[in-house]
Amino acid sequence: MEYTMAQINLYYREAIHHDNASQAAGIIAANLGFTGGKAAKDAIERLTR
Repeated sequence: MEYTMAQINLYYREAIHHDNASQAAGIIAANLGFTGGKAAKDAIERLTR
């Protein structure tokens, strides 16, 4: 199957967006882990509902 350049670019942009979102989530998780407190407790509660 052949893809157009527009399809390849769209796939690439979506892949980069997904990677960036994953990195951002990791940074936020690490930050919450180090700072702890109510923000961390609330985040864990939201994730485990």
